[in-house]
Amino acid sequence: MILFEEPLKKAIIVNRRNRFVMDVLVDDLLTPCHCPVTGRIGDIIFENIPCLVSETYDSNRKTRFTVEAISVDGEQWIGINQGRVNDYVEAFLLENQLDAFSTPRGIKREIVTDGARIDFQIDGIFMEVKAPLSELLTIPLPHFKRRRVKRPIETERLIRHLYALISTLPQTGRAVLLYVFLYDAPIYTGNPNRKQDHLIRQLINDAIPSGLEIWQLNCTISPEGIRLLRCFDTTSHFK
Repeated sequence: MILFEEPLKKAIIVNRRNRFVMDVLVDDLLTPCHCPVTGRIGDIIFENIPCLVSETYDSNRKTRFTVEAISVDGEQWIGINQGRVNDYVEAFLLENQLDAFSTPRGIKREIVTDGARIDFQIDGIFMEVKAPLSELLTIPLPHFKRRRVKRPIETERLIRHLYALISTLPQTGRAVLLYVFLYDAPIYTGNPNRKQDHLIRQLINDAIPSGLEIWQLNCTISPEGIRLLRCFDTTSHFK
């Protein structure tokens, strides 16, 4: 388990004020908390949702707390802080816990190639990390109030990174697209509701024979830290 510097606090989200702020009951005080996701989080309506928050002591921050996870059933949690995902991935790599890379020796982060910034270069192999949250609408959360989603999920950034990742294959012969979920998600094969889903699937399918691999990493989050549940190859599900 990757331990947090301080255990997360249990709290209650009263509402999502805007893209950046959630009003949260922390220690029985209504407190504005940073929302680390500027886009949609599934189709969930944030009214009285249990959550976990981290505390910062940075005097320059406008909000003292960040919402790190929301509750599924009061006991299990879904991590929502996408900004910390790459740190978790690097920690798992350093501990040799990712089956996609056996005993990595050289790890670099944020390497620019073909006009895009790729998250990792591991022993010369490029890996882009994605942590979908809009796809929470595909899993059962029976006690959450949900809204009908009409707006397509934007995918321009994913397409740009896919082109850059694929451009490395002639030199390396291998590249990895890693989908990370901070909960035990089902096998992810994309979202037919997202904009240009067909193009994304076609790009992936065409690049697989040249060495593109798709992997999925499922984790579990608790107040104490984050634990890797499983890391598995899902390439065959995209063919």
